[in-house]
Amino acid sequence: MLHISKTRWLIAAAGALVLALGLRSAGAAGALAVGHTGDLAKDGYSLGIAVNMDSEDEARKEALAWCRKNGSARTQSQCKVLEAFHNQCAAEVLDAKAGMPGTGWAVGPDKATAERRAMDMCLATAGKTRQEFCKVGTLLCDTKGGR
Repeated sequence: MLHISKTRWLIAAAGALVLALGLRSAGAAGALAVGHTGDLAKDGYSLGIAVNMDSEDEARKEALAWCRKNGSARTQSQCKVLEAFHNQCAAEVLDAKAGMPGTGWAVGPDKATAERRAMDMCLATAGKTRQEFCKVGTLLCDTKGGR
């Protein structure tokens, strides 16, 4: 029978914990950033999604940078990271007709959930006459960690 001293066992357990935490933080990281004034029909919005980044900080910076360079010129300065995530998906759903308020964005544990959440937001903002025009614009999953 193998006998391990209490000290050696504690050192081994601590090492395993550090390794496990290190592997978790080295996994995939993503973020969703959005900028809007509150008047989607008038000002539009800006959106940035980053996935498969090496760290949450890198994902936040990338999503924010993308948001500030793309979308409505009126909303780029309003960009904020709404959510950082690991091994999840982010979706954007919109009514592509100019001047239409229907849009939605969301993060979910899988493609279907992220899309459904974003679609629910678009349907709620589109108005009854434009709901049928809500379509998925972007759907990205953070999969670097082996999802």
